[in-house]
Amino acid sequence: MNLNQEILKQLVQIESYSGQEEKLASFIMDFCQKNNLTVEKQNKNIVIKFLTGSKKCLIFNAHMDTVKPGDIELWQYPPFGENSGIVKDGKLYGLGASDDKAGIASFLSLALLLKNKKPLIDIIFAFVTKEEVDGSGTKSFISFFSEKYLKSYKEIAVIIGEPTNLNSLEIGNRGNYFIKLITHGNSGHGSQPHLIKKHAIEEMIEVIAMVKKIGKELGAKYKDKILGSPTFSLTGIQTPGNSPNKIPDTCYSIWDIRTTPKLHNKLLSIMKKQLKGKTTIELISNPVSYALTSPKEKIISIIKSLVPSLNIKIAPGSNDTCFFTQIGFPAITFGPGSKEVIHKANEFAELKNIYKAVKIYHKVIDFFK
Repeated sequence: MNLNQEILKQLVQIESYSGQEEKLASFIMDFCQKNNLTVEKQNKNIVIKFLTGSKKCLIFNAHMDTVKPGDIELWQYPPFGENSGIVKDGKLYGLGASDDKAGIASFLSLALLLKNKKPLIDIIFAFVTKEEVDGSGTKSFISFFSEKYLKSYKEIAVIIGEPTNLNSLEIGNRGNYFIKLITHGNSGHGSQPHLIKKHAIEEMIEVIAMVKKIGKELGAKYKDKILGSPTFSLTGIQTPGNSPNKIPDTCYSIWDIRTTPKLHNKLLSIMKKQLKGKTTIELISNPVSYALTSPKEKIISIIKSLVPSLNIKIAPGSNDTCFFTQIGFPAITFGPGSKEVIHKANEFAELKNIYKAVKIYHKVIDFFK
């Protein structure tokens, strides 16, 4: 078993749901200490540092948390635990194998390589928490980095190790809002609908139609030449209780709304104005900003020169890139995981991609100096 495979297997075997990354963080800390890497715990993150006194710095960012596995019965191989990390046809199976433990494995292997061949620029690896829920791990790391190191550098770039199959490089993503819309009405017995003056579900049906119309209009009005159009996706509808003969007095719908730069800060005010009196609007979580790095940035040119067939694109979803671009750091997503299998049963990572990623990252460091 080669080193990349061994590292990834151990990472996958450790359960690390969002907010429960402590065991994985301890494993990474122990790994670094055993291999004499300069490492520290930053809040709940783990940070490896190669500091040379250079005015240039490359940051490699990967997240330790995973989503939950869903229905275990759908997994052909164990998603985590001592029996996970099964390898078949060059693919290692397990929860988080691609998202984002293949990224972690490649970064740890790269750190070992740099220990023996010291880089000419500063390199910082950040293994962060809670990317899957709110990005608070990366936000904490950025505060730490900005306070302690930012003034030392004239040039900074960030590589996010999220899965792109190494055949594409993502320069940004739309922002997103997760929103709950609530309608209210009269409750009553299902056998007497004539007594219901205001029906919460029927009110919601009207609201859904209105939101779809709003989404279509805003999609056309706020289309961005790089990030594309805003989208409005209905991802859930429910009522409280489960009695089939009761007309509920409340109905909820859940929306995943993706925004472009000119729309992002206006979205809520537009929706409140157009839906006034029809529904209550609640944020399910804090909105996440859009991210965009110029295609002309040096880090993109370097990677493109190393992988000429690379497809430069926009990510369909979002990750922690935005927290770096918001403060002016050029940040891109480029990682060894397989994007098509993430958040699914039987997630895997192709082992050859980890080895390939380490080679590319190492050359990027040489060219960035």
